[in-house]
Amino acid sequence: MSVDPPIDIHTAEDAALGFYYQTYFAFLTLLQQTGDDAGVGIERLDDVQLKVDGHLLLYQLKHSIKAVPPPITMKSRALWRTLKVWIDALFHIELAQTTMHLVAVGSLGAASPLNALLDLDADRDNLVTALTAEAQLVHDAREAAQASGTKLPHGERADGCAAFLNLEPAVRSNLLRRVLIKPDSPSIDQVEVQAAQQLTLIAPERRAEVVKRLLGWWDMEVIHALCGKRDPIITRAELQAQITSVIGDLESSTLQADFELLMPPHDYQPDGMVARQIKLVAGGNSDLSRAIREEWRAREQRAKWLNDNSAMGSVVSQYDQVLEEAWSDRHSQMVEDCSEVEDTVKRERGLGMLRWTHDEAPARVRPIAEKWSAPYYVRGSYQVLAIDLRVGWHPEYLDLLKDEGG
Repeated sequence: MSVDPPIDIHTAEDAALGFYYQTYFAFLTLLQQTGDDAGVGIERLDDVQLKVDGHLLLYQLKHSIKAVPPPITMKSRALWRTLKVWIDALFHIELAQTTMHLVAVGSLGAASPLNALLDLDADRDNLVTALTAEAQLVHDAREAAQASGTKLPHGERADGCAAFLNLEPAVRSNLLRRVLIKPDSPSIDQVEVQAAQQLTLIAPERRAEVVKRLLGWWDMEVIHALCGKRDPIITRAELQAQITSVIGDLESSTLQADFELLMPPHDYQPDGMVARQIKLVAGGNSDLSRAIREEWRAREQRAKWLNDNSAMGSVVSQYDQVLEEAWSDRHSQMVEDCSEVEDTVKRERGLGMLRWTHDEAPARVRPIAEKWSAPYYVRGSYQVLAIDLRVGWHPEYLDLLKDEGG
């Protein structure tokens, strides 16, 4: 009976977390950008690539779940494999417009020549000399082993060393001038905390939930990008739109009916279109007073929501479309039914339309939020829409009022 070889669980975990670290790092990197044209891609020219303001930033990520991550040294496999990736990419990039980052959760020794890579403006001459000497050491050791017929050493960094030595000296220097190293970078379990700290316009108690929802969306976008189901570059504009959507969802699920028991001030002057719309259908004083009251409540409620959180603008706008569609279905049918009737009948049917917005619509149209139950918002929002002539009561309200819009 054959026995399957044991599975290296830790190796599988490292690989999985390494990929997730790429996606999380890309998310955090894009979240930190301020340029409108910023966009990130995963597994393209590098683990993560960022394009912003015409500049290309490439990131090689070296993650570790060890309690003490391995340091980055002149002999590190991570260093030489990274250099090999960047050397291969030289044919596809404009070096002067590109910055390459080695991001590692490990540390960097205080005396290491690699400290020159902490600052893009630091002198790299001594580092170029040290890396060339290290690469030559590896090359000579492998040649000696080959000549003696022994096992070739340094296999994990041989390709990087060979590629570095094959560069012209000037190219080596130019390459390293565009390289930055970022030791002691946050591990995967710290990324969510750092992402939450970027959301400074959101109440602190809600930031973690917003990040959690954003990462769920982000994971799917990355998968679709890697599968070719969407553009491979995820833009800052997309991320900002999703942030707005998530905030709106969270806000709308906990909306408060702030104006349910309040009355308009005595000196409140409603838009004249409220009265003109109602006059067209011969509405009474009770219809007008109720319309004015609910219009004020809805308008004040909208203003408060938007003042508290600008992201509510999309929620309010989308709900207006819901209200408008519900009205349109009824109004269109009414227009057809009134095509050959007297004006008095048109007014009667229009009055019924107005009263539908007060009496039936709050129960028939879905609420703006799951737990919202105050009817004044539907009633008053219809009056707000009526002021803009987006809805109306009389079958021919647009023709009759088109020259009176606000």
